[in-house]
Amino acid sequence: MSDVSNATLGLSRGLLKVCRALNIIAAGLFFVLLVASFFNEDAFVHYYRTQMPEADVGRLLPALRGMVLVGAPMFALIHVLLSRILDMTETVRSGDPFVPENAARLRVVAWCLLMIEVLHAGMGLLVHQVQASHVPMEWDFSPAGWLAVLLIFVLARVFEEGARLRGDLQAMI
Repeated sequence: MSDVSNATLGLSRGLLKVCRALNIIAAGLFFVLLVASFFNEDAFVHYYRTQMPEADVGRLLPALRGMVLVGAPMFALIHVLLSRILDMTETVRSGDPFVPENAARLRVVAWCLLMIEVLHAGMGLLVHQVQASHVPMEWDFSPAGWLAVLLIFVLARVFEEGARLRGDLQAMI
């Protein structure tokens, strides 16, 4: 592998590790927010009543809590996804990426992405509830995530077939 490829791979691994750490931190903050919303409910209500007097706080707070609860599994899915990609970079670094384990890892990544897209759709329903409480919030649908899911499932199959063909070739030699 060239020096540029090694440097790029090393940078990728570093970024994946940073993203995984930030994901863990964000998950912790989401948990703290959820707990705080129950123990300090009066402070939340007071904040929204003073900052957004038109807000229907009785409708808003459950929707926001729901968003945190829907978001929580996303953190776990992202952690698994990043971990599998990090494991795959290790096989690339060792010069042996077309192994059956990487096909399985890609399949896990695809399932994680699929579940993230499903949760994202659920988040859209909660955003609608927030908007109904007279608090502006945006949510966008994009087919790109769904297409990425399909692409990763196909790539998993490509890796599986590549590993099988490689094994057949090695058996012949």
